[in-house]
Amino acid sequence: MFDLSKMDTLSWYAIGVPAYVLYIGLELFIARRRARRVFGFAETISNLTAGLGTLVIGLFVGPWVVRSWQLVHDHVAPFPWPEHAWWKLPVAIVLADFCYYVYHRAGHRFALFWSIHGIHHQHEHLNSTVGFRLEWLADPYAALFFGVMPLLGADTTTGFAALAIVSVYALTAHSTILPRRSFGIFVTPAIHGSHHSRDARYAEKNFGAMLGIWDRLFGTWREPTSLDDLRADVPSIARTHDGVRTQWGLVAELGRTLARAGTWRERVRILFAPPVVVGPKAPLRDDASIDRPTRVYVVVQFVALVALGIWLLSMRAPRPLAVQLACAACVIGGLYTLGGLLDGRPHARLLERWRLALTSISGAALTAWSPPLGIAIAVAAIAGIAFSFSLSQPKLLPSRSP
Repeated sequence: MFDLSKMDTLSWYAIGVPAYVLYIGLELFIARRRARRVFGFAETISNLTAGLGTLVIGLFVGPWVVRSWQLVHDHVAPFPWPEHAWWKLPVAIVLADFCYYVYHRAGHRFALFWSIHGIHHQHEHLNSTVGFRLEWLADPYAALFFGVMPLLGADTTTGFAALAIVSVYALTAHSTILPRRSFGIFVTPAIHGSHHSRDARYAEKNFGAMLGIWDRLFGTWREPTSLDDLRADVPSIARTHDGVRTQWGLVAELGRTLARAGTWRERVRILFAPPVVVGPKAPLRDDASIDRPTRVYVVVQFVALVALGIWLLSMRAPRPLAVQLACAACVIGGLYTLGGLLDGRPHARLLERWRLALTSISGAALTAWSPPLGIAIAVAAIAGIAFSFSLSQPKLLPSRSP
């Protein structure tokens, strides 16, 4: 039996993963029934990779976020909220949504923040998996905006419940297949879809997550009549199918720009100037160039990594830190090498075999703590090595337009 008192935020996320998978499955089913191509194979794996990596990293970052929130609430907030007030959650939801609006708008306004947030916009198609295309480095700058919540008196339980509600709503607002009504106040998939579109008219519009009141209030609201009216007059900024590698891609590009600047004053100006959004130097590898054995291999390995990630995130209190670190390394390392296979990088197959060899060694070591877990990891890794020899050298084809 699960002890609910031991369930933390990441554990609830782990339970929510199957529900999210069902949601994606429903969207995919309806899209196929309507003969609409809104999912790309490699792109979908990349989106889910970014999200899974965020949860795994949150395993170590999350406790510090919670402690920081509690510290501000308990020792800095001038007026903590009453413990049992009925209005706490509704007010916290509105406050969280406002903080998200400012945070999101800053992510588009300043090059420093765009180098992190821009990862979320590196996609070709818009679907619910894009909502899971999360930024691993977002927490430090998100704290600048969401830190207002504990400062104004929101406790951790109420605050994180509000953030979870807003986040889940925003997650499902990325689907163009599963629309919903706005009732004059809520952000809809059509509204948020226009923000993600490659239509220049919506480049600086529609930053809200759940409520449309902030966009209306601050002049950034622009409602499309339908998603069919959107154009593609802005180049895609997608650079890789590797959901791990993409996490530092825009940061590295900004770093190279700063290195070319002549003075520190110029570097500061670049950091806080509007970002220069450009397309990639080369097109993404097309799904048509990924053969069936590689697709099957990537899916099988990705499902195995998801299973290990869910185990890692669920009810982990008695697990030693070394076990958590070893399992996290297996997940992140696997996500990276699978991304290499999807991108068709020259040494991707060799790197994947090395990754599996190291994973099998880690599995053998983990048998000292949990024989079933260690054996399962080692056997899966060895089977993966055998299967990897059936993968062919990638043949790159011209990328199609989405």
